[in-house]
Amino acid sequence: MFTIRLFHRLWLFILWLNMDPSLQQNAITCKLDLSPLQGTSYEPAFRNVFLPGETVTVTCGERFWISDPRKISVVTTCEENGAWSVRPVCQEVRCSNRREPNVYWWNVYWGQQISLGETVNYRCKEGYRSTDGTNQATCTRNGWSPDPLCQELVGCGTPPPLTDGDIKTTTKSQYRHNERVEYMCQNYYTMEGEPYRTCINGEWTGHVRCIEPCIVSEDDNRQHNITLKSSDNKYFAHDEIIEFRCIRGVPVGAVAMRQRCNSGVILLPSCH
Repeated sequence: MFTIRLFHRLWLFILWLNMDPSLQQNAITCKLDLSPLQGTSYEPAFRNVFLPGETVTVTCGERFWISDPRKISVVTTCEENGAWSVRPVCQEVRCSNRREPNVYWWNVYWGQQISLGETVNYRCKEGYRSTDGTNQATCTRNGWSPDPLCQELVGCGTPPPLTDGDIKTTTKSQYRHNERVEYMCQNYYTMEGEPYRTCINGEWTGHVRCIEPCIVSEDDNRQHNITLKSSDNKYFAHDEIIEFRCIRGVPVGAVAMRQRCNSGVILLPSCH
């Protein structure tokens, strides 16, 4: 079938070459510009006149496109009206110089032409952030990358609870980006870190925890034959120093009479 079509087109072309010049001028043909424009090549390469039904493969250079910015090659057909099914000219890949609505600033001036691979710096409006975190956009065959340049910052839901602690104010179901809540620990518990968690783009950030106190009971003291040296308090905060003395006798063993509370744990000395 292909061979028949090929001979048919060749026969039409031979007829066209041998017809009367006056008729030849009125015959419908499609033409190409030779030499091709920059970034454009043709196959076949050395003809510029084609009859209806004949095709040409148009190939573009690396920085050009045809029919669609993502295409670098296309087959175009000479139609019965003498026009090409696809205009056989490659165009250079360019990106729009119009600033996106959520971009606050970028270093592109009005009318500037930005070509494939070029980069520009930009900043997002308040409440938005750069999609890839770089604040630099690159011109690609698909337009600007990242796409979109800016993403809206997301709020957070109810903040997470704090073990052995609580939030100082009434909680809400939704919080804005950059909004924070303040925590407090139960009595005698020691707070580690800042007392805040902050909503950052949909996630609560911030390290805070409540460290358990040490409890010194009278029963434990009696078993070790000791008592507190200068306090009647039974609760001691994390990292607080506690001093003991013997009720009677003298200290025995390796545990000193001066101890430090460590996350709810304290070593008790003994007297005998």
